[in-house]
Amino acid sequence: MKRVFDTKAAFKAIDNTTAGPERTEAYLKAIQMADISGDVYARLRMRASMAIMVPFWDDTVKVLPVCTEYFALAEEYPEVADIDDIFMTALEAARQSLLLPQLELPVCEKMLKKMEESAYILKRGAVKKSHMLCTEFYTYIDLQKAEEHYNIFNEEKGGMHSACNACDEHLRVWYNMQKGDTELAYKLARKIFNGMECHDIPWQTYAIFLEHYMDIGKVDEHKKFIEKLIRGGCRDASDLANVGTVLRCLAHTNPSRGLKFLQKYWRYSINLWNQHALYFFYKGAWRCCEALYGKDLLLYPPEGFKGDTNSSSPAYFAQWFHNEAVKIAKSFDKRNGTDFYMKDLSRAYL
Repeated sequence: MKRVFDTKAAFKAIDNTTAGPERTEAYLKAIQMADISGDVYARLRMRASMAIMVPFWDDTVKVLPVCTEYFALAEEYPEVADIDDIFMTALEAARQSLLLPQLELPVCEKMLKKMEESAYILKRGAVKKSHMLCTEFYTYIDLQKAEEHYNIFNEEKGGMHSACNACDEHLRVWYNMQKGDTELAYKLARKIFNGMECHDIPWQTYAIFLEHYMDIGKVDEHKKFIEKLIRGGCRDASDLANVGTVLRCLAHTNPSRGLKFLQKYWRYSINLWNQHALYFFYKGAWRCCEALYGKDLLLYPPEGFKGDTNSSSPAYFAQWFHNEAVKIAKSFDKRNGTDFYMKDLSRAYL
């Protein structure tokens, strides 16, 4: 097929934008121009690139419509679709199962199957990465299935399409923490804390342990983790779950500082699609506002807030954040057929 769209120029223009909503919008404009050109390769390539890159700086769920469009095009023009792009786009589509309770279970499992099928064609570490995602997904639903995927994940060799070593080790830490084997999780985490690093790690690993320390009432003994997470893991909308963990910590250690932190990051939650991130943010914001009861402090909602914009009382917002966290927790649990999220939320009352 004839190539008429200059993808190199499009990517250069995208790279010249600021990472965040501006860059996401640049991708959408480039996709629109590729569609107008009729260049099928460019239409596929721009969509695959957006699906892969946006989660690094913006609301991850924004890629879902683009993934859907990609697969419609790939089905229409299978001779043009690249297997690397097929797998990576399928991976990002399947990842939305972890973030959106609105996606019904059969739909989630269909997306996971598409990801696995393309992984076994591609190989080169893709199989390992697909079982990594399946491990996480089924941990919320069926621990036996999660264990099966976890074992395959550990047995499979890595490659250019597997996750980095830091992400692999983080998955092992997270999985064993969810199983209740905190001793093994601690042991595995030492590798990460001794220098493993990528875009998300060690920040998400600090968040795992901080949530655990709060659950057992020992967060005061690990304040250095809070400071590390604030410095490196609270950058933009893609880190909103980490922000929520920090807020929950500051509710215990320094509520007044927590209020300032909430005021700074609250805007990222407005119109966010990622329900998993919102759950952690709302949970932390609830506990932070609740810790401010009786203090002469005010909180001002950002533009776009859907509650009572005339209120500035942390007590009002504590109830609002709590109600929203409960809604999301119940939505995930209803979809998954478990009580995973509500159990997690109940530990935050302590």
